Amino acid sequence: MAGLDSAILTAAASLTAQGDVLGAIADNIANANTPGYKRLIAQLIDQGVSIPEVFLRRDFSQGPVVPTGNPNDLAIEGNGFFQVTLPNGQTAFTRAGSLGLSADATLVDVNGNPVVGPIQVNPAGGPLTVAPDGTVSQTVNGTTQVLGHVQLATFDNAGGLSAESGNLFSATAASGQPIPGGDGSQIVQGAIEGSNVSLDQEFVNMIVAKSVYEASARVITTASAMEATLLRIV
Repeated sequence: MAGLDSAILTAAASLTAQGDVLGAIADNIANANTPGYKRLIAQLIDQGVSIPEVFLRRDFSQGPVVPTGNPNDLAIEGNGFFQVTLPNGQTAFTRAGSLGLSADATLVDVNGNPVVGPIQVNPAGGPLTVAPDGTVSQTVNGTTQVLGHVQLATFDNAGGLSAESGNLFSATAASGQPIPGGDGSQIVQGAIEGSNVSLDQEFVNMIVAKSVYEASARVITTASAMEATLLRIV
């Protein structure tokens, strides 16, 4: 019955792996409309044995730039990240550029974290103007004033970033330290970057993973039934 036990263990490992794949797909589908969201890829790694390992990574490819007409919405074309200051003083990074103003008129992200600068807006002034290089200006009483710069950053290995809540990322040893300047990235005002999730592809991936999951479950059921039959015969 060693062969049956091995089949059950292998099928159980496959169930776990496909469960991780389905979890990543579910996360992607749930965030298909989340600005700046980067899809999760669950990759099965063949180690030359019957039990696969699952490696989760982020796809940081460019999402579609969607015009909104809101001057506080910013999209990035390129590999840069917006930088925001967390309540604990640490810097986090995001591609989500739906910005707003705090109670004291500081430019903040959707979570209320100040954009690195910080950038203080005059409530009595006109709407903000953000140049492609991140220069922020505002007209107050007929005079245009430069308020600061939206500072972008890039990484040697963005795939090594650690995903945090609120569509934020933090730097790790694997990602390397942030590189100021955005490496040629440009800011598009009055637009947001959409999620890079393709629902068509996610549903195809889900069907494949679900089929493998169900096949593995059938292997366990069949092998367990055969093992029970053999025990009764013996």
